[in-house]
Amino acid sequence: MTTLDTVTTLDRTAPTGRTTPDDRPKDVTGIVVVAVPVSDLARSAAWYRDLLGLAYVREFGDEQRVTGCALADWSAHYVIALRLRSTTAGRADLRGEHPVIVEAVDAAAAGRVRARADALGIAWTSGRHADGTWTEFLDPDGIALRVVHDAAGPQTFLGVRATAAGDPELYTEPRLALAAARP
Repeated sequence: MTTLDTVTTLDRTAPTGRTTPDDRPKDVTGIVVVAVPVSDLARSAAWYRDLLGLAYVREFGDEQRVTGCALADWSAHYVIALRLRSTTAGRADLRGEHPVIVEAVDAAAAGRVRARADALGIAWTSGRHADGTWTEFLDPDGIALRVVHDAAGPQTFLGVRATAAGDPELYTEPRLALAAARP
């Protein structure tokens, strides 16, 4: 990543007193940028801008064309970067996934996002699971954007797997074997 590709939110002081599960000081306070591969930058940038009320703040590219852009909500301290899928390594494809999950202030704010979606003709679904109440919108590439408004979620491990019928099933013991944590 070059200096021109760097996008950050406004500088702010990190909260103090936060610790990790093993009581080490917390060094990371949140996600600043999420990058999503898309097939049409202009179409996707307009979609995210209009649905979430974001500002169009950056473009990236080469001498011939724009290959990426970014939209921001500076007050909420997040950026969504879009990359032209045809220019990414391995032609990244996130259709059917929900790589972007944002938190609405409250249920009323989530309702306002749904109302904007309705006005824009964007279909949505909603539900509730262990991590909170959610509304999901499919972007022009079929990539899901989720908006949650009560993301309390469990404070311990929680796994989710699809059953043969396609229904979610929750479990409490990890199935993936990770190497021991290193200091």
